[in-house]
Amino acid sequence: MKPKCLLALSLLLTVLLVVPLAARAAVVGRFTHVEGYVDLLKQGKLPAVPVKVKDPVEPGDVIRTKSKAKAQVHFVDDSFLTLAPESRVAVADYVFNAATGERRAVLKVFRGLTHTAVKFLLQVQEPDFTMQTLTAVIGVRGTEWYTLLKPNATNVYLLQGLLGVVSINPDIPGVVLLAPGRFTEVPQDRPPLPARPFTGGDLDLLKKLMDRGVPNVARFELPGEGPALPTARMPITRPQDPESGIFMTVPPIYSPTSPAGSPGSPAGPGGTAPPGTGRIIRDNIRR
Repeated sequence: MKPKCLLALSLLLTVLLVVPLAARAAVVGRFTHVEGYVDLLKQGKLPAVPVKVKDPVEPGDVIRTKSKAKAQVHFVDDSFLTLAPESRVAVADYVFNAATGERRAVLKVFRGLTHTAVKFLLQVQEPDFTMQTLTAVIGVRGTEWYTLLKPNATNVYLLQGLLGVVSINPDIPGVVLLAPGRFTEVPQDRPPLPARPFTGGDLDLLKKLMDRGVPNVARFELPGEGPALPTARMPITRPQDPESGIFMTVPPIYSPTSPAGSPGSPAGPGGTAPPGTGRIIRDNIRR
């Protein structure tokens, strides 16, 4: 084979190998606020890299805020994610194309407290933006909310929009549809608790915790929550720590737009849909 042909073939192979990698490493957001020490695990792997304002975020990255540190990320679809001190979030997947109306976003919260605002509502049947924790999966429909991780539960506080909340364990049925001004708790290995209203005082406390972080105590409660429920003894697969680079899998979730769980139905926003109601949204994440 002639040298020129060999060179051309070599360049072609290089392009075929590099382009997919570049596509996977697309920038999907940038830091708009960094306070204190914040670092990033690229593709969920060590070593950690300190970040500053305007630094990029890519799918697979894990954001970590240390003590007395905060961070905010502005994503390409105009969504915002703010992390309180001592929080940890993985950008498991993020695809957005405004021209075609495609979005596939998955954020995974492993620790702490986050404030999320998803402003761009696409005309799709299923939520195309989901958030996962150790106990819950949240289906988002153009919304603003707080996600608070407790030792054995997840609390979700909705400010505006609509959220569908289910257990991370696909064997546990039940979905809670949150309306603005209400919250639910998802205990470990249990269905989400019925939605309850939260007060202006609760919201003020959440805002303060965004500045100082969540107390690391075994039975932390916000005012009005009541005692934590005991957890059921059911098997559940535990996700590994983000440093390992292995993320949690996505279970199916129920659609807030389902006929039996839609606004105006007996299981409308703020209610608990009976087991088996709602259209199951299968995982639409390309693995």
